[in-house]
Amino acid sequence: MNRILTFATLSLVLLATPQYAGAQSVDSEMREQFAAVIDGLNNNSFRKFHDAIDEKSFLNRVFGTRVLENEVKESFAGSFTDLVETMFIGQFPRARNEEEMGDVIGTIVAFSEDAGQARAIVRYESRNFRFSYHSYDLVSGRGGRINIVDWFDYYQGSWFSEDVGDMLVTKMPSKRSVAAILEINNPSDAQLFQAGELLKAAGSLNPTRFFQILDGLDDVLRKDPFVVSLNFGFCQYLGALTRLDAAAAEVVAQFPADVRFSLSLAEYYIERRLFAEAIQEYERLQGEGGLGMKDGASESLKATSAMAMGEFERAQEFALSATQVEPTLELAWWTLLRARTAAQDYSGATEALTQLEDRFGYLLIPQKLQRDRFLRILIDQQEYKDWRAARDES
Repeated sequence: MNRILTFATLSLVLLATPQYAGAQSVDSEMREQFAAVIDGLNNNSFRKFHDAIDEKSFLNRVFGTRVLENEVKESFAGSFTDLVETMFIGQFPRARNEEEMGDVIGTIVAFSEDAGQARAIVRYESRNFRFSYHSYDLVSGRGGRINIVDWFDYYQGSWFSEDVGDMLVTKMPSKRSVAAILEINNPSDAQLFQAGELLKAAGSLNPTRFFQILDGLDDVLRKDPFVVSLNFGFCQYLGALTRLDAAAAEVVAQFPADVRFSLSLAEYYIERRLFAEAIQEYERLQGEGGLGMKDGASESLKATSAMAMGEFERAQEFALSATQVEPTLELAWWTLLRARTAAQDYSGATEALTQLEDRFGYLLIPQKLQRDRFLRILIDQQEYKDWRAARDES
């Protein structure tokens, strides 16, 4: 995939074949060390994460992904710490409004280890239930210290080392660096120039210039896989829905059933209320070609999409699955509560209410439910009244 986000807050996305974490969780020194790294991020500190990266090996990966000018390599190597942190932060879903602004919290949802190598899947959550998933390649380095080799970002659809390589191309898009990105055979000087200018416009976040160039491309260059995915990522970052509709259609046509686009397409489909398509993308993400596992968040989003279509039985199945695969996730229980309430399974709804009170400390009295337009119907149900009375007596 070749999606762009900008230099400083964006990154480009390239073709990559992900490696997958097993769904098992193990207690080990490596897991404990990696958990400390993620805890550092959750506490708004990048130091432990940066210190865990094998800088020399990582730079070799970055410089091997694209044709880069020496001065670009030297500049990046000299600013490695600051630029990696800035790009890491910039890759998460961009807040679309003030309500979505805030911290991004990471949770290890899978960890597998074998002979000093490990793979971890981390789910990152920002406000308004927006999620990103990273799959980390880890090794036990000198003295048993954990090293981060690289990570695959399922929101961007690429390895981070490739994102960095593409970002560096935007700094100095020479003919040879642009030719290495495009899949066109023997591109002309004019095509190389146009593609380079398109990269510059995306990298500088200049939508007027970007779309002016894009609309003037010949059909061959316009349909190049790099240009198609670049346009999709840029439109999604901008939130330009009018443009994004066409860009998403081009991605689906150019990369049919490609899991690298599944998470970003699912988010787009939900925004466009295309819930059946969103469920299909989440299931593709969960499959063997993607995460290779289910988690409570993706199952909850499938349940919410099914409810939006009025498929309440299916919604309950997804929501129940969410609580089973990740019983410690609060979102899963709220989703099950709403799914059962929508399906008028009020007895089942009280089971979810019990979990929310006992596990997460809520007091779900009528005054609390009254403020939720989806749950206030419970107040008048005999099943809820009996449940509340029994809870209050105990």
